[in-house]
Amino acid sequence: MDTARRPPKGKMPGKGTREAVMEPPSAGGKMPSEARPTAVSGEGKMPGEAAVTTEAVSGRGKMPGEATPTAASGREKMPGEAMPTAASGRGKMPGEAMPTAASGRGKMPGEAMPTAVSGRGKMPGEAMPTAASGRGKMPGEAMPAAVSGEGKMPGEVVTETTIMEAPEAVEQYSVFHKPGELLSSAALAGLGPYTHRGSTANFDVYYDNTLGTNGQNLADAVLANCEWDLFQLRGWFGGVAAGRFAVYIDPGSFGAYHANCLATEIHCAAFAGTDGALENMLNVAEVDEVMMANQGAGWNCGASAGEGLSRVLATQRYPASLDGFASASSWLNSNRPDWVTNTEGTDRNYVSIGCATLFLNYLRYQLHFSLVRIVEAGGTTLQQTYQRLTGSADAFGPFAALLQRHFPAGTPVTLTGTDNPFPLLDPASWGGWESLGGVLESPARVVAWAPNRLDIFVVGTDSALWHRWWDGSSWGGWESLGGILASPPEVVSWGTNRLDVFALGTDHALWHRWWDGSSWGGWESLGGVLTSPVCAVSWAPNRLDIFGVGIDHALWHRWWDGSSWGGWESLGGVLTSPPKAVAWGPNRLDVFGLGIDNALWHRWWDGSSWGGWESLGGILTAPPEVVSWDEGRLDIFGIGTDSALWHRWWNGSTWGGWESLGGVLESTPKAVSWSANRLDIFVVGTDSALWHRWWDGSSWGGWESLGGVLESPLNGPRLSLAAVDAVAWAANRLDIFAVGTDSALWHRWWG
Repeated sequence: MDTARRPPKGKMPGKGTREAVMEPPSAGGKMPSEARPTAVSGEGKMPGEAAVTTEAVSGRGKMPGEATPTAASGREKMPGEAMPTAASGRGKMPGEAMPTAASGRGKMPGEAMPTAVSGRGKMPGEAMPTAASGRGKMPGEAMPAAVSGEGKMPGEVVTETTIMEAPEAVEQYSVFHKPGELLSSAALAGLGPYTHRGSTANFDVYYDNTLGTNGQNLADAVLANCEWDLFQLRGWFGGVAAGRFAVYIDPGSFGAYHANCLATEIHCAAFAGTDGALENMLNVAEVDEVMMANQGAGWNCGASAGEGLSRVLATQRYPASLDGFASASSWLNSNRPDWVTNTEGTDRNYVSIGCATLFLNYLRYQLHFSLVRIVEAGGTTLQQTYQRLTGSADAFGPFAALLQRHFPAGTPVTLTGTDNPFPLLDPASWGGWESLGGVLESPARVVAWAPNRLDIFVVGTDSALWHRWWDGSSWGGWESLGGILASPPEVVSWGTNRLDVFALGTDHALWHRWWDGSSWGGWESLGGVLTSPVCAVSWAPNRLDIFGVGIDHALWHRWWDGSSWGGWESLGGVLTSPPKAVAWGPNRLDVFGLGIDNALWHRWWDGSSWGGWESLGGILTAPPEVVSWDEGRLDIFGIGTDSALWHRWWNGSTWGGWESLGGVLESTPKAVSWSANRLDIFVVGTDSALWHRWWDGSSWGGWESLGGVLESPLNGPRLSLAAVDAVAWAANRLDIFAVGTDSALWHRWWG
């Protein structure tokens, strides 16, 4: 946001003398009446907190009151629990009866089948609101002074601009090669004969007979990974089918090629004949080009933008194998032509390819767009992709300016083995607290569907849903979206200018309202009888997964597949907390909740089936928080019986043990990640101030106070334990929202 337009430091009601803007300390912060803590590897100590001793058991921490589990092939055992009998991977939580399988439309316990309502829905007990234009006012709120631009609806129309496109050049082969390597006609004429090494569901793999044992080994490496690679590619490309592939491993170091973007006969060079990961990367780089052609979104594998995407996706699967194929330095060391606004009609110029790989990594790691959304937004130019993602046509300027600040033109650049220098961090600091007004009856929920865009949802004193938004330059006014809500709202965005909001009605059914880019749809009932707030996630454009707890204390799930709602399905378990779900990649879901033993329990969807419930141990006193900073990575946070923050993580292959991050918490933590290997945690302390701790990729920073006097569960019983919400819409950018003692919404930001 534009921090220049705001006073340097705000003051919240009940707050003492103004203080200077806080800079991130290099060590633990000091809370009111707190003695300066002794430095322990950067560990800060919050008021009332005793030093925590951690067991030295392969990094496995032990939470207060928790017995050390007996190792049993990595399987932890619950207190008093007999080891469950395996049942096709289906675990069973304490007190849970095995549900009867039901196909089609599920019905939750105690639920009557709702009558379908089309158009504008009305929630139980809700009077139809009178249409009101302009500035909305929440019940009990005084009208604030006029602010320019106030009262605009979300998603202002961005004026279309003409996108200049370079003419497409047609070449005989689509090639993935190293600089200086050429695919000669003589090499093509001399290929084969081949031996068929084996087949999978979608691949036949051959190797040139002259390669001998090396050819066999490389073919085996491809056979072992090709189906999983294809599964990941289909996730990124929205399930696109591409036919059957024939992969030929040839002598030489030419790279890889196929005859055209649709051709499924793929040739990969063996190089030294010993690097199976490299062979798989070459295969992915050609298979993903066939996916582009079948997707039909505008990606052209024979042009610079499509070749850039080919390399970025292949590197995502095999990051250690790019060395020698890296292209970003070629553009940085050139006169830096604009191959974002324009596309070069070749896949063999390392300058234009380097620009493309850099820009795509900029979208992914600087601006926080997922690969799924980037791929779905394909166009004939990268500017068109950017415009589809953000609504803005100014693509090349900010990108080039950021790189100029960090890699000045004319200074030689060498990015060894990578095309991704992001995130690049400009100087940043905390802005002061600012009031966004309103009289709130729930914590805020915030989402960012594009850089410099924020949408906030709360419940007002009339129990209706209220909305306020930041459009990149100013705050829109509060607007009522009606309804009578019996839970805090949940919001998710699966695409540009798209919002889906969920909440419980007075009938304890799930209700839904959505913004489609131009108008709000009416409230619709999704049925069910729920006893907890819901959690909603999206793992792809036009995909939604909703989780809640039923009156049987089981986890229930409903989903939108892009065309229709699936029925409620029970995922079993006996939960004592609302669920928390996250999607770290396409067609992947991880759901967490507390069991009746107060341990953390986990269930997951792997793209084809649900895994059974597994206990992750611990003794927690509040619902868990979970965040993912990259594919295959999960970080879980919870409050222990000592009121400290505890952390456990999944690194892609194993679970790390519980570790204490200290503190004395008055709210559940809110975790957010603005980059790979970066975590920021926000909580309310015993002094009702906002406290912050962060992971910078190598170590935890100490607790720092961000001030304020915030409502927490102890002094604001109408608020849930989730007193704070935060979002990151770009690298090194954070926006935090909480409710003040005046019941207004307050905001602080880092950037």
